[in-house]
Amino acid sequence: MSSYKEPSAVLKRLLTPPKDPSLTLSSNYQWLVLTQEPPLPSIELLAKKEEKLAGIRFDPELLTPSRMQYAENLVLQHMATGKRQELKLPENSEGIRYIRFHPLKSLFVFASKVKDEARLELYQCELIGNNNDNNNGDDDDESEKVWTMTKIELHNRRMNFIQSCAYQFASDGSKLFIKVVPSTTSKTPPDEPISTGPAIQEVQLGARKAPGRTYQDLLKNEYDENKLKYYMSVEVLSVDMSSSTSTLEATLSNHYLLVRVVDFFWYNQSPTLVTRYLFLVLENLSTYGIWKRELNVTKNPVDDEIPLSFDACSRHPRSFSFHPCSNDNDATTTVMYLKATDGGDPENEPVNGERDVVYCQKIDAKSFTLGEPSKFVGLEWRYSNLDFCESGMSIIEEYRWKDRMERKWILNADGTKKKLLWERSWEDRYNHPGEPLTRRGSKGGQYFIVQPSPTSIYLKGSGASPLGDRPFLDVLDFGSEEVQTTRLWRCTAPEEGELDAAKEVNGVLPTERKDVYESLVCVLPDNDSIMISRESKTTPRNYFLSKLTDGEGDKAEIQVTQFEHPQPDLLGVTKELVHYKRDDGVELTANLYLPANYDGTTPLPTLFWAYPREFKDSKAAGQVKGSKHSFVAAHWASPIHWAAKGWCIVDNFALPVIGEGDAQPNDTFIEQIVSGATAAVEYAVSRGVCDKDHCAVGGHSYGSFMTAHLLSHTSLFAAGIGRSGAFNRTLTPMSFQSEDRSIWEARETYITMSPLMHVKKMSEQERVGKMLLIHGEADENSGTHPMQSERYFAALKAFGIQSKLVMLPHERHSYRARESILHMAYEQEEWLKSLEK
Repeated sequence: MSSYKEPSAVLKRLLTPPKDPSLTLSSNYQWLVLTQEPPLPSIELLAKKEEKLAGIRFDPELLTPSRMQYAENLVLQHMATGKRQELKLPENSEGIRYIRFHPLKSLFVFASKVKDEARLELYQCELIGNNNDNNNGDDDDESEKVWTMTKIELHNRRMNFIQSCAYQFASDGSKLFIKVVPSTTSKTPPDEPISTGPAIQEVQLGARKAPGRTYQDLLKNEYDENKLKYYMSVEVLSVDMSSSTSTLEATLSNHYLLVRVVDFFWYNQSPTLVTRYLFLVLENLSTYGIWKRELNVTKNPVDDEIPLSFDACSRHPRSFSFHPCSNDNDATTTVMYLKATDGGDPENEPVNGERDVVYCQKIDAKSFTLGEPSKFVGLEWRYSNLDFCESGMSIIEEYRWKDRMERKWILNADGTKKKLLWERSWEDRYNHPGEPLTRRGSKGGQYFIVQPSPTSIYLKGSGASPLGDRPFLDVLDFGSEEVQTTRLWRCTAPEEGELDAAKEVNGVLPTERKDVYESLVCVLPDNDSIMISRESKTTPRNYFLSKLTDGEGDKAEIQVTQFEHPQPDLLGVTKELVHYKRDDGVELTANLYLPANYDGTTPLPTLFWAYPREFKDSKAAGQVKGSKHSFVAAHWASPIHWAAKGWCIVDNFALPVIGEGDAQPNDTFIEQIVSGATAAVEYAVSRGVCDKDHCAVGGHSYGSFMTAHLLSHTSLFAAGIGRSGAFNRTLTPMSFQSEDRSIWEARETYITMSPLMHVKKMSEQERVGKMLLIHGEADENSGTHPMQSERYFAALKAFGIQSKLVMLPHERHSYRARESILHMAYEQEEWLKSLEK
């Protein structure tokens, strides 16, 4: 019988650091809530009973997503002054989660896990004496006030968090809506029958085509259906935030809730092929409280007929929401939704040149009736996103997957197109103009695009460049015929490298340069103060308050947090962003890590780690990603830990898979990843840091798939590590990754891309690399069923290839338990020992 094992002391320390604190900003941007969960959980948490129904995995006792951890502390910090107040958790608390701020007040709520009980309680924290009900952040005395905690009494009603947080504030903050178990629900779930009878699926004559990926945890029988209905049924409780009293009485007002209701009589038509997102759906509009008045908006059948193409969508009305600028106090409220004119199939012709149309429907409050739909705006491509300004102006985005193009339009309040902001390839990171900055509106609730003036908006972007990412904040003025942008802030320029003045603040080259990485967190309501994060290779990310205008003395910048290095064993490890080319001229990059005190003269055993990406543009594929000045830290899934053991690490070495024009990237997948890996190894060897006879390669998920191919088609690597991968594409016949053709449309591609089909070739390599396979027994990912690793290992065994299969109990696609992660590290360490000198 096997047992869990642990790696060397240095790997154990690196894999079990304290968790980074979680940060939550208050609605008025004056307060920061800091909470911290314990480090890696025990396998005991993962072993707890969980239900797996309709693509959802949840704790049937707590009614939360399964495997939840809870923060063990609660600290509030006033950002401008740094003053802190630690709130003692309730005496019966095991930890807290789900912090949600009131949209207008200095008040928030959270859920507390009761010790030794399968129950969550609800609490609110409020600043004593705070009567400031606006959101302008001008109350300078808040730092002198005290936070208090009180319990919100739910009268023994259990909250239901299975699909999302159980509570949310009304847009004006007057009420808190809470999903609770209905009072009529039995205390115990339906009894499991001795037998559910034959499991039958049927496609009827004349049925529509219904392709779908290999989803797991689908409903298998009527018993599953009854359990899902039992666990997912909820009532909505409303809490009056002025008195903190809860009631189930309907509130007669012109406020509404948009509710998605799942009906279960679809079962006999299609019992297993639909996940929770695609059930029979009924969209209801309802008044506050339990729904004494209901207004049906649409009734959609089972939606499992969406084509595989990433340009496809539902043929039914979708994406219902309220128009955020319709006034609840007016006589009407407006509902918005989408409808595809091409039946959701990009192979069909659009109607009048429009594939998607956004519609509006008004609700008359007096008669409680729904008006006729009216067209808001039509789109030539597929809808992606719609954000509003408080003025009623909006920005809508559409996309076209087949060539990776996107457009953004500014719309007038009536939906007419005011101006095209841009049309571009989203693969081109260097020329990405950024995304509109949003902030909670002046009346709370909805987040709106920030307009510093009636004809301008803010844009926030990653600022990709040949020197690495340098995030920025721009103001875009669309008032004139030509759209103009002005750069207000940008990450400090690195000490080395050529700069373009046109992309710097105010078009001027900076005089001060530092090797740091900064990013914009938010712009405060005064439109001058900003919150940024800053880190360097040796200094962890911390947060600062700064200003867009020139500050004076100490007021120019305030350090908000002072987090310490969580993994001191990595101090001294050097990081470098390196550049090289593939044999066809495509530019490639990688992050090169070298051990502390490395003398630079001796080639080292080298671990290569990657994840292939698909591209339609070779120039975009060669663009630099990330920053070489970011903090050197290592997540459990990272290979960087090995630098502390004296290895050279080539992490995230670029493996673009390119298919320009009508070419499909995956039709030449193997040739391209072999070319990219060969270039990475040759570069590292040419630098003198890599011993070509002591190279290993690894990856997780699609990186595991890549590893199997590289061992099958090259002799570059003496060993491979493949975690949670897929090795037989015929088991994912309805598309995978970014491939949107089925196996019947691209048969040769599917077979050629299956490492299982190349095991014989792997055994015939000049140097046969040994393969370590690790997989979670409870992997929920649609493309990486545990059977994938089991079958691949059987094939390796059949050809006598040195290999090992490790199945981790209770683990999903991403590993969680301390025991599992340490054992993973142990297996990897043992597997690579033969490569160490």
